[in-house]
Amino acid sequence: MAESSDSLDWRPWGQEAFAQAGTDQKPILLTVGATWSLGCAEILRTTYRDQVVRDLVTRYFIPVWVDADDRPDINDRYNLGGWPTIAFLTPDGQLLGGQTFTEPTRMAALLERVASAYTARHTEFSSPAGVPPSTASSESASGSAPALDLNLEGWLAEHLRDAFDSIHGGFGRASKRIQEAPIRFVLARCHGGDGSMRDVGIRTLDAIGWSPLFDDVEGGVFRLAERRDWGQPHVEKLLRVNASAVQVFLDGWAVFSESRYRDRAIQVIQYVTRTLIDRSNGGFFSSQFADDVYYGATTAERGMLESPPVDRAVYSGANSEMARACMRGAELLGDSSLLECAVTALERVIETYQRGQGVAHQVDDPNSVRGLLTDQVAVGEALYDAYRATDRDVYLDLAQELMLFAMRALWNARVGAFVDRVVATDDVGLLRQTITPFALNCRAAHLLARLSRNGERADFRERARAALASQSNVARTHSVDAAPYVLALDDACFTESP
Repeated sequence: MAESSDSLDWRPWGQEAFAQAGTDQKPILLTVGATWSLGCAEILRTTYRDQVVRDLVTRYFIPVWVDADDRPDINDRYNLGGWPTIAFLTPDGQLLGGQTFTEPTRMAALLERVASAYTARHTEFSSPAGVPPSTASSESASGSAPALDLNLEGWLAEHLRDAFDSIHGGFGRASKRIQEAPIRFVLARCHGGDGSMRDVGIRTLDAIGWSPLFDDVEGGVFRLAERRDWGQPHVEKLLRVNASAVQVFLDGWAVFSESRYRDRAIQVIQYVTRTLIDRSNGGFFSSQFADDVYYGATTAERGMLESPPVDRAVYSGANSEMARACMRGAELLGDSSLLECAVTALERVIETYQRGQGVAHQVDDPNSVRGLLTDQVAVGEALYDAYRATDRDVYLDLAQELMLFAMRALWNARVGAFVDRVVATDDVGLLRQTITPFALNCRAAHLLARLSRNGERADFRERARAALASQSNVARTHSVDAAPYVLALDDACFTESP
């Protein structure tokens, strides 16, 4: 197929693009991408520069591009299993269908089929004016108040032992990644004397640190491994993933006293502070591109290649998670410079705070989305850790303020749980409906319980119990990823553990 040197005229997500789709009676071609993704770079270089594809899109669709890191709320609603996601939407945001990466010939055929079907049947896909499109709700009403699942810890321990890959380490028999919460639960059990978990913890940490998932040349870990044996890594490096790596390696060192885990944690920190740190303003950049040629090269060959580009966006949640990892490193490694680095990053994040609106998602973008639960919780967790590390009351006060905002603006009283975002009057599509996220409700409950003890806040304690209890009926459906519930459980039950 013929290639064009021109790219598509991508529209930003918003009312204008959807209104134009309605006026022109065209479907939306939504592509959800990521700057670090090799597949996204490839589809922009090939499929979306193909002349036939461009002509079809221009004639029959309104093209909208969304960066998944900029808008995790949109990604959560429309992602179809990977990046890039190619989704076809009605002018009111209903999902018609879609897929992930598609080469030019198949994309052209797909566009023709969708355009033909929509032209013939578009009236069937329209919702009445002012009525949000119908989707399966993530909420569930209950006739009685839910209770905490006090037996979940024992169930999870047994489930993790069953899910453990005794051949290669990690959990499951498919692709592998750092699953921070399950690993930290395993390490906590080991610390508490559960000898049956020792092999699970050691084999998993060794797999993360001494497999193709780890970059032995420059440090840092890749996003995930395609194969069960931790081979065929997807070689993008994300700030959040590397923050998780620091945390589990440091915890592994603290529990097992194995210096190799300390060394790996230091190597990840060195990678982040060499490659992803914003030396001018403080804080950390979000990711480094998945250049498979570069990361497949030897040490000598890399020296002759250009280093993969870094996405210089600074996101509140990811920065807060790396700040927490650095604070943990400062505590265990006795390195005060890491605490300084963490506090500097956190101070930059909290500059985005606005009373009644919470913190912004992207630090440097004045138009960034606000009011996402993921950001309020992550920043609140980091502020609480900063308070414990520095004894500065301002950090405790700010953490409490963020959770008060979440309780006011993000609490769904009908189901007794937090929703993922504040619905704005100009929202379109599935953004007009909220999601009740499992892990974030568990983390919010954990944070509220910790804050309730330091601030003597009975309202925080009650809300912590309610948020965690709201997830009791679904916790076991999350398999090993039920771990955030158990990690929060002790604090929500008001034991003495910190």
